[in-house]
Amino acid sequence: MKSLFFLFSYFLIATSSSSLTNNQIATSSISLSNTTDKTCLFSYWTVYIYNGINDPITVHVQSGDDDLGNRTIALNDNENWGFCEGVTFKTLYYAHFYWNSKSAFFDVYNDDLSDKYCTKRKYRQQERCFWIVREDGFYLGSHRSPFPEGFTKLHDW
Repeated sequence: MKSLFFLFSYFLIATSSSSLTNNQIATSSISLSNTTDKTCLFSYWTVYIYNGINDPITVHVQSGDDDLGNRTIALNDNENWGFCEGVTFKTLYYAHFYWNSKSAFFDVYNDDLSDKYCTKRKYRQQERCFWIVREDGFYLGSHRSPFPEGFTKLHDW
């Protein structure tokens, strides 16, 4: 019984998310946060949201367990957060985006998105998803490569 309690406690701790952090980047380079210090049972994911619009945008990211709050992102800046993938592989984060009078709301991470557009899942490895917000919509890719190489448009404003 003690082993079962320990295992359940580990899953709860391992699936918690860390808070959003703001990383300043140059357009041509990226400094990825070092997230390998967190021990996860499965994969550790980091989701990045970059602003490719001349105006600042506001994003509010949430999951069923976490409200990461409103963040304002300047041109070429990003917001990112990391989390351990849950044992059920059903982790879900969604976001509200605001730019001038426009707004959008959709999932920014779920199992289907990660399988199709993000880095390929590897057991106990760092995985990443990259969103780029542009005037014509929202693009998702697996690497921070020069736009539009490797990105797929998934949503309009």
